[in-house]
Amino acid sequence: MSSSPKMCAITGASWLDEVRFANQLLRQGVSVLWVQSGIDDPADPPAGTYVVAESPGIAAQAQPAGIDLVAIDPTHSFVALPLRPIRIGLYGGGGAPFNHAGVFGGAGFATRFISDAQIRAGELDTVDVLVMPGGGTRAMYGQLEPLGIAGARMLAEWVRHGGMYIGSCAGAYDCAIAPPTFTASCPPKGELQLINARVWNDGGGLGGEIEGLQSPGVGVFRARNTSPSHPVMLGMPESFDMVHYNGPVFETPEASEIEGASLAVGLAAFTSATERFTPGEYFLGEPRSDEPTLLERAAAEGRYSAVAGELGVGRTVAFGSHPEFGFDLAMNEWGAPARMLVNAALWQAASSGAPKRAWSYRDVAGPVSMPRGSSTALVQRHADQLRADVATLRARPVDEPRPAWLASAYSMSVFGLTPDEIWRQSLNDIETLAGELIDSAGRLNDRIGTLGESAAAQEAVAQIDRWILDQRAAGWQQDGGYHGIAALLSTAHEMMQAAVAQWQIELGPPAGPYDYIFENPYHLVGGSYLAAVGYVSGAIQLMRALTMEATLVDNITA
Repeated sequence: MSSSPKMCAITGASWLDEVRFANQLLRQGVSVLWVQSGIDDPADPPAGTYVVAESPGIAAQAQPAGIDLVAIDPTHSFVALPLRPIRIGLYGGGGAPFNHAGVFGGAGFATRFISDAQIRAGELDTVDVLVMPGGGTRAMYGQLEPLGIAGARMLAEWVRHGGMYIGSCAGAYDCAIAPPTFTASCPPKGELQLINARVWNDGGGLGGEIEGLQSPGVGVFRARNTSPSHPVMLGMPESFDMVHYNGPVFETPEASEIEGASLAVGLAAFTSATERFTPGEYFLGEPRSDEPTLLERAAAEGRYSAVAGELGVGRTVAFGSHPEFGFDLAMNEWGAPARMLVNAALWQAASSGAPKRAWSYRDVAGPVSMPRGSSTALVQRHADQLRADVATLRARPVDEPRPAWLASAYSMSVFGLTPDEIWRQSLNDIETLAGELIDSAGRLNDRIGTLGESAAAQEAVAQIDRWILDQRAAGWQQDGGYHGIAALLSTAHEMMQAAVAQWQIELGPPAGPYDYIFENPYHLVGGSYLAAVGYVSGAIQLMRALTMEATLVDNITA
């Protein structure tokens, strides 16, 4: 009689190391279990643990990845979900999807970008999850209008038949119950109501209004875990910090308002602002009222930052806030809140079948670099130009004489910082990130040389060229959206040149915190994630994801 194999817990220095190794094994066809709860003993494996059967092959891969395989006492019991490898689709037709690419790539998931036109062409059949990011200058309109009524309808049907939609900020608004006034002004929204969560801050609040949405503010707030046993919240503490960036706040109706949809589950609620948060009421200086801020009202009324629900046999997770953003001004150093995004993808990995259609980077038309991987040199050249741009801007005085455009009436505060602090920090961040890009591009080129000629290696090299060289034609008029690393850095350079050219610009009375976003040097360089600093941070996220993908492939094929 044969005995059952010994089960081991994947244990690393962080949750990110653990999920990355789990994905490395899943890609090789190894069975991985994701623990949801113990059964009757506090010593049972805790929720969020990844469990595999002991084998010499897995043990050989563990040590180089910084993983310990800890044997589980056979007397201990647990409930777990079997996982399968999945592909994440990142919406590239509008908004800022780059931090999501960094998170999911860093966690070891296979990823691709998918445009509005590709969705209408049926390419949702190639992914398990679609991520709709925060918006561009036109917020939800800039994402939904390119998708169109037909694309929105196809996306909703894809979810109903088993897909998962994850939205952040504008992307979360896109899938929620919006007011009729918005649906009337943006017809595709009428086709894309996926979750029984209503936008609470659609108007009439105290914050700065952004495309009809009343902004609670920008920066780091304190959230409360309201559903610790939900798959999305496994491993998250009782309370934690997260970034909010103008986006929706949710309330959950007591009865379903969407045919075929479950009631929504509140995952995280607003608690309070931190010192690194600027309320919308303070964007342009002193508040307009002594009343409680919009965020304070949201906390007092128990409103949600994140909600989840099911539609048909599919799932929706809506983050009004940004778990993919870091707490630094450039927001590139994401951390613990990103675990909710990873958990959402794992929930899908445990709940659905494989995509209907295979997809490969090797089959995507577009430019290639020869010899292979030499596109990394293009990254270095663009990054070096950005360091020169920083030197040019630093040579311009901002103290005496002080540019009129840097006054608080034109240059908004965020993250609890003044416009002057944001200006200086943005230049420092661009310089630092450009240096990281130069170093990481060199390391990635070295890694390419070790990949060999396997199909997986060819796929990784093809992805590297795509993510560096891709650029969607200007005729598509994307509001942000996906472009490759070289295009992002080139755009950042053009914005910094424009800031120099417009240094003496005279601005009229501002209509809101983002007025003159294409003219004001502050907004061009550092005023938001749509400024030059945001484009450089986006390039860093793509580069980090590419480096991790090449490393995983190298580990698998070694």
